[in-house]
Amino acid sequence: MPTKAGVGKCWEEPDEIAHYYMLASMTNTSYKQLESCKTAKAILDKLEDMFRGQATLARLSSITSLTNAQQMLNTPIKDHMITLMESFAEAIENETNLDQITQIEMMFKSFSKDFFLLFLGRI
Repeated sequence: MPTKAGVGKCWEEPDEIAHYYMLASMTNTSYKQLESCKTAKAILDKLEDMFRGQATLARLSSITSLTNAQQMLNTPIKDHMITLMESFAEAIENETNLDQITQIEMMFKSFSKDFFLLFLGRI
């Protein structure tokens, strides 16, 4: 039965190969940031840390675009709803967690006053 040291040894060469393939496939900037990493796992951990910030910015951007969405005067409700649905789809793609009540509130807050007057039959 192989020892732990023996099992670890058998993975050293494949890890080294993966390490060099990863470094070879990167741009110069990424290479310089990651060349000090000794193992493939260290490279993957560092890449995950680097891209986690971008994912957070994407989620924040999705929420901001939904929060700032406003129906323009004389814009058909259909067009406005398509724009909102695109924004909600982008938010889902960016793994933004918005419950149904929040989505409905964002939608109603984005409608113009004319929509509500029309809805109530006052126009």
